[in-house]
Amino acid sequence: MLPVLQSELPFVVVAGGGVLVLVLLLLGRTMLGGDGKYDDPEAQAAHEAAQRRDESEAASIGSVHEAVVTETDDTTQGREAVVTVDGLVVFVDEDVPSSVETGDTIRLKVTSHSDNAAHAMFLETLD
Repeated sequence: MLPVLQSELPFVVVAGGGVLVLVLLLLGRTMLGGDGKYDDPEAQAAHEAAQRRDESEAASIGSVHEAVVTETDDTTQGREAVVTVDGLVVFVDEDVPSSVETGDTIRLKVTSHSDNAAHAMFLETLD
């Protein structure tokens, strides 16, 4: 084992303690089961089933949906909105007007899928 200089001792103790805390957290999560996203076992099972399904089961490409905006963001490409369609997260990242806010109901058309999500274009605000 390499000798530890006295000036390095506080760093070694803190780093070792951090690693120990991380290991204990991961061990506790594993022993408690799952990713722990939901306290309700039925909700957790539904979440896990949704993660395994094909995105096109919830929102096929070309399908039109109405959904409530849960989040908005202004990016360098323009305004984006986030909605959920049948449990699938959908990023509405085409043609979202600046007037769209969280809580608005919008109509969207699914344009593509990515890992566990879909992308859509904005059609209109329904509120």
